[in-house]
Amino acid sequence: MKWNNMSRVVVVMTVCCLTTTGAFAERYGQELRLTGSAETTKISGFAGSKSRVGVPDSQADDYAVFGMSSEERRDHPCYVTIRTENINDSGKKLDLKKDLCGKREKSRAIEVEYSDAKYEKRVFVTGTSVCMNNNNTRVKGIRIRGKELADDGKLIDLKKQTVPDKKSGFSAHNTSPTSIPTDDRANCNNNWKKWVVCPSGEIATAAILHFEAGKEPRSLTGIALECRRVGLPGTGAVRAQ
Repeated sequence: MKWNNMSRVVVVMTVCCLTTTGAFAERYGQELRLTGSAETTKISGFAGSKSRVGVPDSQADDYAVFGMSSEERRDHPCYVTIRTENINDSGKKLDLKKDLCGKREKSRAIEVEYSDAKYEKRVFVTGTSVCMNNNNTRVKGIRIRGKELADDGKLIDLKKQTVPDKKSGFSAHNTSPTSIPTDDRANCNNNWKKWVVCPSGEIATAAILHFEAGKEPRSLTGIALECRRVGLPGTGAVRAQ
C-alpha cells in the first residue's frame, strides 16, 4: 500500500519531545537518507480507524522508529507513543503520541525499544507483532524486531553483546538483551498475532495505528508499519543483499 501526496500528513495528537541521550549521543560521520516511496505492511491485530504516526519527510534530517509504548485507561489501550530517532544523530529523538483516552489518568506503560544504552547504535524497527485479549478486541502486548544500519545504508542483523561481570570483571555470557523486545499485560494470555515485517532492506518510519470506533477511551486494535529504504545521499536506494 502506498500513500499519495495528499495523505502524507502525519496524524499525531501530541509531539513531545526532542531529547538528547547524553554520553550516548552521536552525530554519525556518514550521512544517510531515506529514499523511495513509503510502503505499508499488513496489520498485526485487527483493522479499525487509522492514524498515521511518524515524522514527516524532511530534506534536512530523516527519522525512523526505534520503539513503541502503550498506556491504558479503564482497561482500554488508548494512548500510544511511537519513539523515533534521527538516522544520522542518536542524540535527536522525538516521542510522537496518539491520545484517545479523553485526557484522563492512565496506567503504567508497556514499552519496547532498541535503546542506545542496551543495543548497537542506529538500530531501527523492521517488524512488529501485537498480543490481543481473549476477545481479540484490545492490544495487550507489543513486540518488535529490528536491524542495525551500517554506514553504507545496508541493514545488518543485531549482534550478540556481552558485558563485564561486576564481581569478576570478566565477560559474562547470555547477558545481552533479547533481540526481540517484548512487553505485555496479564490479560495478553499469549494471544500473539502474526508478525508484520517491512520489505527487505527497509526500516519503519511511521506506525499506522488502528483504533476501535466510538467514544473515548478508544482501544488500540492493531498496528501496521510504514517503511522506507535507506541510501547514501545522491545515490538512491541501497539494493537489499
